[in-house]
Amino acid sequence: MSSSRDLLQSELPFRTRSSDSIWERIPEPRRSRLQRITDWLSTAFLLPFLKGLLAVIEASRVLSVIPSPVWMIGSMLVSIAVYSSRMGWSLAWGFITLLMIHECGHLLAARYYGARMSVPIFIPFIGALINMKEPMRNAWHEAVFGMAGPVLGSLGACICWVIAGAAGSFYFSELAIIGFFLNLFNLIPLGFLDGGHIAVVLTRWLWIPGYLMMAAFAWFVHSPVVLILLAVMLPMVLSLFKKRTRKQRDYDTVSLGKRLSMGALYIGLVVFLAGSISWIFIKNIHPALKSGKHLTSLSSGPQIPSIRK
Repeated sequence: MSSSRDLLQSELPFRTRSSDSIWERIPEPRRSRLQRITDWLSTAFLLPFLKGLLAVIEASRVLSVIPSPVWMIGSMLVSIAVYSSRMGWSLAWGFITLLMIHECGHLLAARYYGARMSVPIFIPFIGALINMKEPMRNAWHEAVFGMAGPVLGSLGACICWVIAGAAGSFYFSELAIIGFFLNLFNLIPLGFLDGGHIAVVLTRWLWIPGYLMMAAFAWFVHSPVVLILLAVMLPMVLSLFKKRTRKQRDYDTVSLGKRLSMGALYIGLVVFLAGSISWIFIKNIHPALKSGKHLTSLSSGPQIPSIRK
């Protein structure tokens, strides 16, 4: 921990001025109006909801009575049972396994930086949540934490892809495309998604295009969960228009080399995931759809069909 912190302090700092410069261009009346809107949303909705939820959880004492591994395994089994009603047992088990690999990436990064985190709790149709018991020390640590999940999760999807090609398994092709999409979705640069954590080390203004991407996704999928995410993350996006404190600016102080390396890794991973999804869909999934077969029925049965001709 101390060596990482000393290394960060010894490097030439590169502090982006984009937030301050954009802020200064906003007229004072409009700036005050945005501050009032942001404060009102946070005070009237977000903070009371979170405080009420935490109060209910603490009053029930379920977290102290039930051990953490029981929470994790139990939530995994519940999620598998729920997902199996839509995608079959085989895909449900595979999906939760890939999701667990993704979350292990976050846990490994948190352990490396000495941050205390809870075990992942799996929630159907939302994914998995990890409670950060203490904040990260700086933007670089937060970005590495956010990137670790998609990197390890993409590795798990790649293993499924290799197995699919070696064994001619359509089931593992489905798992691969599910895993790639899962990690690509989490790279949307918004709020508490992995991409939102990564954007902190680049520029928080990426949350605005990320919010628009999430809104477009909600328009096409008509998912109430996505709409809830949009509502919860709106105050975070509006907070961009508030003047930032010195402590917040110091938190974002990261060397130029680290910003460039994280940006290159982020763009490279997004391109790789999008390309992999397209390749698997064109080569394996689309022919099955064209033949009139139902994808879930191909992988939920007792035998895994071959994709080789």
